[in-house]
Amino acid sequence: MRIETSLFILYVADQRRSESFYRALLGKGPSLDVPGMTEFTLSAGCKLGLMPEAGIARIVSGPLRHPAE
Repeated sequence: MRIETSLFILYVADQRRSESFYRALLGKGPSLDVPGMTEFTLSAGCKLGLMPEAGIARIVSGPLRHPAE
């Protein structure tokens, strides 16, 4: 049996500040915390990701507007 995981990514202005906020809100630390992505496991099939808006802007630059806009 294959378990699917849903990942919801929020594009944030400040990864460290957002990580601290969600750590306090959720009452637990991240399951992944590297430059460019922090993830919190919410349940067996659901994760919350925090990605700096500058990082996603480099990935989608051109066809889409900068996330800060």
